[in-house]
Amino acid sequence: MRITFASLGTLGDLHPLLALALRARERGHDVVIAASSRFAVNVAAHGVDFVPIRPTLAPEAEKVRRLNHPSRGPERLLREEVFPAVRETYADLLEATSGADLMAVGELLYVAPLVAAKRGIPWANIVLSPTSLLSAIDPCVLAPIPGFHAFRHLGSLPHRLLLEFGNRHTSRWAQPYFDFCKELGVPGGPNPVFSGKHSPHLTLVMFPECFAAPQRDWPASVVQTGFPFLEQKADPHTRASVESFLASGKPPLVFTLGSSMVQIAGDFYTLAAQAAEQLGQRAILLTGTDPAGKSFAGNALALKYAPLESVVPRCSVMIHHGGIGSCAMALRSGRPSLVIPFGYDQPDNAERLRRAGIGLTLQQNQISISSLTKRIGAILNDAGMRERAGKVARKISPDADLERSLDALVAIGPRN
Repeated sequence: MRITFASLGTLGDLHPLLALALRARERGHDVVIAASSRFAVNVAAHGVDFVPIRPTLAPEAEKVRRLNHPSRGPERLLREEVFPAVRETYADLLEATSGADLMAVGELLYVAPLVAAKRGIPWANIVLSPTSLLSAIDPCVLAPIPGFHAFRHLGSLPHRLLLEFGNRHTSRWAQPYFDFCKELGVPGGPNPVFSGKHSPHLTLVMFPECFAAPQRDWPASVVQTGFPFLEQKADPHTRASVESFLASGKPPLVFTLGSSMVQIAGDFYTLAAQAAEQLGQRAILLTGTDPAGKSFAGNALALKYAPLESVVPRCSVMIHHGGIGSCAMALRSGRPSLVIPFGYDQPDNAERLRRAGIGLTLQQNQISISSLTKRIGAILNDAGMRERAGKVARKISPDADLERSLDALVAIGPRN
């Protein structure tokens, strides 16, 4: 079977699909990855066929800052980047599915049902975080209006009304999509930002029930499995630096802002190193850019990049932005988190860790040496939090979950 996996977003969006693609290839399937052209090298490193798709969503700091505005970010992303490029995305995804028997897509690829219909193939959409499911029964912290989550105790009605309003409001953002459907002579269907993005064949939910339990108002086509992990290796120099540092003292704090938020980190890493020093802790700083020439305290190892699986299982606390990949690694490793959410799914992911008693949250506009020291210190002194994190880690089975995910995916494909 030939399977096209398509992702439009950051490395955090791409890596889960690449993990699935690699496992599918191990089973003998022919796979291709479609993603932003800037990730061609990442995909090539795994020997997988690659097709670029637009829009590119370039990572320049100013654009990242604009698209990650706490309240306006999602609207800007959809109205300024995703929907204006709907024709280009359709054309690119159509090319990527040439000869495909099955297609699996991540977020923002709203043209997937149009491409699947044109090709006459089944398709699945892959959900990586609970916010994508927009449940009124288990309401999420919505980044544009986080305060509304305080009404959670009132039941599902207020949230159902809010989601109905959001559905009507965002359908206007999708007007270029509906116009394109008319050009193709096909029905536009429901709002692609809401229910229209879910496949009738399979909505593959790739986070475990211990993170978010299934709900009655999820799509009927849901199969829930668990977090996907793309195993990576550090280059020899980075691996040697990490091993030497880890072996030279007690478990460090790990600070990371993922692959995108690092573009707008400001002085975060300098403050992080100073906070760690005040706490008498060592730190690994994953800065995303070359740290050469920057001044950090002697207790810190600053690296442009290192695979999270090489450092998080041996750290004491993980301090991160709340991207679902970072949350998954913290949970898998049994490490508590301090989450500094920026936008999108991150505030909700942070809240779920806090509610589970395995993390604390610090707002982006509250970052300081004092606030970092206070919250990290509270986590270090909370034995119960470490114990709860360890219990969650024992519920996560990455290999089995990846197998179940692929089983669900190939089950909707053509029978040989």
